[in-house]
Amino acid sequence: MLARALDPKSVAIVGASDNPHKVGGRPILYLKRYGFRGAVYPVNPARSTVQDLRAYPSIDATPEAPDLAIVAISGEEAVAAVAACAARGVKVAVVMASGFGETGEAGRKAQAEMLDAARTHGMRLIGPNCQGLANFATGMVANFSTIFNEVEAKDGPVAIVSQSGANSQAIYTLLREKGLYARHVHATGNEADVTVADLAATVAADPGVRLILLYMEAIKDPAMLAAAAANARERGVAIVALKAGRTPSGQKAASSHTGALASEDRVVEAFFEQHGIWRARDPRELVSAAELYVGAHRPRGKRLVILSNSGASCVMGADHAESRGIPLARVPSEKLKAVLPTFAAAQNPIDVTGALLNDSGLFGAVLPIVGESRECDLLVLALPVAGTGYDVPRFARDLASFQSRYGIASAVAAPQAAVRAPFAAAGVATFAAEGEAMDALAQVAGHAALRGRPAPRPLPRLAVGSKRRFLDEAEGLAMLAQAGVNVVEHRLCRDEAALDEALASLGVDVVLKACSPDVPHKSDHGLVALTPADPQAEFRRQREQCAALGARFAGVIVARRARGARELALGARIDPAFGPVILVGDGGIYLEALKDFRLLLPPFDDDAVLRKLEELRIAPLLAAVRGQPARDVRAFARMAVTLGQAIVAWNGAVASVDINPVAVFETGAVALDALIETAR
Repeated sequence: MLARALDPKSVAIVGASDNPHKVGGRPILYLKRYGFRGAVYPVNPARSTVQDLRAYPSIDATPEAPDLAIVAISGEEAVAAVAACAARGVKVAVVMASGFGETGEAGRKAQAEMLDAARTHGMRLIGPNCQGLANFATGMVANFSTIFNEVEAKDGPVAIVSQSGANSQAIYTLLREKGLYARHVHATGNEADVTVADLAATVAADPGVRLILLYMEAIKDPAMLAAAAANARERGVAIVALKAGRTPSGQKAASSHTGALASEDRVVEAFFEQHGIWRARDPRELVSAAELYVGAHRPRGKRLVILSNSGASCVMGADHAESRGIPLARVPSEKLKAVLPTFAAAQNPIDVTGALLNDSGLFGAVLPIVGESRECDLLVLALPVAGTGYDVPRFARDLASFQSRYGIASAVAAPQAAVRAPFAAAGVATFAAEGEAMDALAQVAGHAALRGRPAPRPLPRLAVGSKRRFLDEAEGLAMLAQAGVNVVEHRLCRDEAALDEALASLGVDVVLKACSPDVPHKSDHGLVALTPADPQAEFRRQREQCAALGARFAGVIVARRARGARELALGARIDPAFGPVILVGDGGIYLEALKDFRLLLPPFDDDAVLRKLEELRIAPLLAAVRGQPARDVRAFARMAVTLGQAIVAWNGAVASVDINPVAVFETGAVALDALIETAR
């Protein structure tokens, strides 16, 4: 049905205006200007014509039920108009008025009334508080933005879908500055019904789209966004997203802006990565690599060659590459020496020197050597100075030919717009600075690797009950062991006689911990003792401490003490929007304070966990360092995979799991603690 909204046979404008610069007039202006071929029905009871088109007194008076209706009136009139459109049989309504769910309780009530009327008749609702839709392939511009009056619009390979109307126009403007056009520019506003994810799934099916740019303040339907990503992946279309509300301040602002409830940012990060969506930090970064995405060359890796006529550009380029973790490719220096001046640098970065002014064929001689070496995945040509005396059109032809022949993603960096122009005309991505070019190339390469990972299989939605309780640690360890997680050897001792038996079996180098479902953080209350000198006295003390706290006492856990291990943390919970989430990170009592952790969404494999561990600040400490052996991080990774499988298999019966610490040895890993919250 949403596809019909982007290519409708007829459009009605409720609240149509004869003034082309009012909200109710601009869509009519644009429908005419951009060649919409369907019928246009202005609805205005006070006029017989609107912008030279016959007007109708009501939606019921139009010759047919329009596929799409634009509601350009506000307040209670908008609510009534939506109800009338739905009853008339309109397929999709775009509500431009604000003053609804983003304003408070009264607005939310009116928005709910509007949505209820739409759903009663099966009509989809876009907005309210939205700028509208635009499809320049069909000329369907149901949008009141000024930008299409100011900046030329026509069909192109990019789709923009934004929750914010203003931001959709900012993204569009930045894209046009790069010489690219957008086929789709859609804004969803309050998302009472249709979300960014819904429209992303729709445009992902458009064969003319090669890049999708998203702006979101909330992800209300992760399953739909995952479906959009799967469809885009299948078609080889990249999705780059800007998800606002990263910080508490941003989340508060998002709530007041569009009525959005911002999701926990790290979960969003994990979701994007799992589904091959690249995350941008701001609108400029969202479009920075757009030329490379819509080009024909998908990078095979991240090995970079820097080619320039400036030694300074080569040095700064090498610095930038190292700071960003971009590896420099090896080049066949002997072959390069044969074509370069004797004083040129025949290694990567390749400096052809000022000799380029007298020999315009130098780039053309070097590029095939680089291409034939098969060591290069990315290439940036830095031209800090060129112009009069330089055969720039030849440079552009040589780089375009190289790009086409070897399939290597390439970019030129030149501060002079006149120098960039011939490259852009030849189909080469252009940037003003070397760093920008390298960052964009690295992004596209990293995104290609992300999209090249196996697509995740969809998980069933888990319904988590509201009745919550914590298991005691002994119950938690038993539940983990049954699920296949390796847990520490331990005994639950309900009396001092049982304690003596446990010590006879486990030895005296043990940990004693009070076992109570009422005290989840035992160390905070002095209920953990390491190798106590008098275990029986410690048993009695912990029992008395539980009584003093008013906590139930199930006994004392006696566990073999783990020495010589590195402590990591492992956790799981059910996110209400995204489902199961697994935490891996630095372990111990400072986990929450230092926040050195990463999140994954099941299903995932060992390698996915290892990649996340490499991102931690403590990652160097997991390798062999200062005489300490490397830790068996793969054993920990297998434990994380097992926990991910378990939280899914528990099917909502478990709300959260906290395994902190996990002792990771030179060989093997073992869970030392367990806090499980059940949900049924």
